[in-house]
Amino acid sequence: MKVFLRNTQSGWFYQEPSGWTPEQDAAQNLAQVARAVELIFAAHLENVEILLCYDDPRYDLVLPVPPSPFQQDPLRHRHASRDTVEQDEGKSATPRKKDPLM
Repeated sequence: MKVFLRNTQSGWFYQEPSGWTPEQDAAQNLAQVARAVELIFAAHLENVEILLCYDDPRYDLVLPVPPSPFQQDPLRHRHASRDTVEQDEGKSATPRKKDPLM
């Protein structure tokens, strides 16, 4: 099995950092799906899919890669944290236990 990354918009295949090729034969074979996923995260690749190619093309598989949620709204996580801090302002960060004798 060969493992390739393909740009979903252009149809070109990953060859090297900043290098894409229209020819599958010239593309980099990543050999494992895990390597493809690592590369997607490490290189911050968007609009790609993982293509699994077998000896018989009838069995080839395309694995869609969903967009990163942080790429869609990179400030969403920060806003949620800030809102939580504003709501909890003035309250102790550690909950207090009630004294059973009181």
